[in-house]
Amino acid sequence: MLHLQKIKRMKKLILSLVLLTCPIAFSFGQLSVSGVTGNNDYSAVRASYNLSMPLTPLSITPKFAMYEQDGMDTMYQYGIGANMHVPFYDLLEVGAEAAYTPKANDYSNYLWDVHAALNIQNLLFRLLPLDELKAGLGYKTIYHTFHATDTDVTEQDIYMFLYQKTGGLDTRITFTKALDFSGDKTGTPLWLDVPGFTAVYQGYLDYSLSVDAGYTYKFIRPYAGYTFIKTDNAPSSDDARLGLILSVAMINFNASVEWFNFTQNTADRQTFFSFTAGVSI
Repeated sequence: MLHLQKIKRMKKLILSLVLLTCPIAFSFGQLSVSGVTGNNDYSAVRASYNLSMPLTPLSITPKFAMYEQDGMDTMYQYGIGANMHVPFYDLLEVGAEAAYTPKANDYSNYLWDVHAALNIQNLLFRLLPLDELKAGLGYKTIYHTFHATDTDVTEQDIYMFLYQKTGGLDTRITFTKALDFSGDKTGTPLWLDVPGFTAVYQGYLDYSLSVDAGYTYKFIRPYAGYTFIKTDNAPSSDDARLGLILSVAMINFNASVEWFNFTQNTADRQTFFSFTAGVSI
């Protein structure tokens, strides 16, 4: 059963972030704030700005996230990303990201990420019967530190995605695979972001596969998605979700319900609720 006090506290935090950052968002680009809440007093909040640099193809995105649950101290993450469209027929977008999770619960990490996305539709001179077709590839390194045992583990991941849009229908498939781990994996990472999961996950990733599809009609977009996660030396997990995005002028709202299964035991499936608000100019 969800705790009403926890939900109210998360709503206040999201609203405060929106009110404090809206003036900046209207001046520079796009603001997005999201929150998710579920069992075991779980709650998480994420916020980001997409700041378009004037007269350049470059955008900068500062990010902030936090989450908490029963039996754990609150954890925070601070990050920044940069993306640039290569100015040639809008064929290629390249980017990089770095993030830091300070010490909490005897764990900390930092990561860096580089990625590129190819506009296949433009590469083929828009001959395909699609509005958009993009493919992307990325490489990520995560440095895990376990302070109780004074040990470190370095994780290297590769990920790829395919996105298409035809009329109102859009689909996205994302695959992530851990390539290598260096160091003794004696601890359990307490912060792992997986495509398709709005909540923060825990553990060493083996691989994940996420599929999302939605249909846009005027100002609404219902969507559905599914993510499968296999962690290293642990049971697989999955997440099914349904949601609705409502766009009004420069503002959009995204509400969804998600069913997480962390142990592949249907009796353990948990219900999470998430909400995202965005504003752009």
